[in-house]
Amino acid sequence: MHTQPIGAHMAQLLTLMAVALCGVTAVSVCLAMLALIEDRLLAGLFAGAAVVLDLIKYAAWPLALGLLAVGRHGSAVLMMVCALILGGVSGWATYDRLMSSMLAGRAQHQAIQEQRITDIEAARRADQARLTALDAEARSVQEQAAAMRERGMVSKALLLETSALRRLDDQREQARARLEASSRELTALRSQPAKAASLPAQLATLLCLGFAAALEIVPALIFAALRTAGPVPQRQEPAQEHAEEDAGEHSENALLGELLAIVGKLEPGTRYGTRDFAKALRIGNSRAVAAFGLALERGAIRKTPAGYVVA
Repeated sequence: MHTQPIGAHMAQLLTLMAVALCGVTAVSVCLAMLALIEDRLLAGLFAGAAVVLDLIKYAAWPLALGLLAVGRHGSAVLMMVCALILGGVSGWATYDRLMSSMLAGRAQHQAIQEQRITDIEAARRADQARLTALDAEARSVQEQAAAMRERGMVSKALLLETSALRRLDDQREQARARLEASSRELTALRSQPAKAASLPAQLATLLCLGFAAALEIVPALIFAALRTAGPVPQRQEPAQEHAEEDAGEHSENALLGELLAIVGKLEPGTRYGTRDFAKALRIGNSRAVAAFGLALERGAIRKTPAGYVVA
C-alpha cells in the first residue's frame, strides 16, 4: 500500500472545493441548455442530462487512472477522450454564460443611462422654459397691477399682486427644485461607469476563456490527485505467500507430531480413526484426514477395511 501524501482533513477540504467548482460548471451547462431550447419540457430534459454528463466528466479522470493501473489502456483512453469532449462542451457553456452576461450588462447599462439622460435633459429644458414663462407672467401681472393703480383701483391691484405673485413664486420654486434634482441625477449618471468598462474586449475574452478552462481543469486535477493518493490494491508479495505456505506446513507438521505421539503409546493393531483424533485435538475432520495421510506415508499406521490401525 502506497504512502498517502494528502491528509484526511486536506482530502476532505479538497473534495469540498472540487464539488463546489463542479456545481458551477453544472449550473452553467444547465443554463446554456435552457437558453438554447425553446420548448420548456425538452429544455428541462436535456438540461438535466447535461448536468449528469458534466458530473460524469469529473468522475471519468479517476476512473481512467484506475483503468491504467490495471492495464486496460484502451478503455482508459476512451474514458479520457469522453472526458475531454464533455469538458469542451462544459467549457464553452461557461464561457458563453460569462461573455453573454458581461455584454448584456454593458448594453443594458448603456441603454438605460443614455435613455435616462435624454429624458432628464428634456425635463430640464421644459423646466427652464417654464421658468421663463413664469417670469413673463409675473411681469404681466405687475403691469396689470400698475394700470389698476393708475385708475385708482389700489385694493384690487394689491389683491391681484398678492394672489398671482404668490402662485407664481410657488411654481418657480418647484421648477427650480426639479432642476436641481435633475442636475444631481445627471451628475450621478455620468459619473457612474459600466461594469468592467475599463476592460478591453480582447482581455475580457481571454479572462472568460481562462476562467472556463480553470473550472474544467482544477476539479479534474483534484479528483485525479485524490485518486492517486488513495490506497492502491497491491498484489500479494511472493514472500508473504511463502510465509503463509510455511505456516500451513508448520501446522500440518504439528498435527503429525501429535498423531505420532498418540499412536506411539498404543499397541500395534489398535484401531484409531480420524474422528478419534479430531475429537481429541478439537480440530476439523479434513485436517485430521490430512494428518493421517502423512502418518500413513511414514508407516506409523496402516489402513484396513475396518479403518486405520496402529502399525
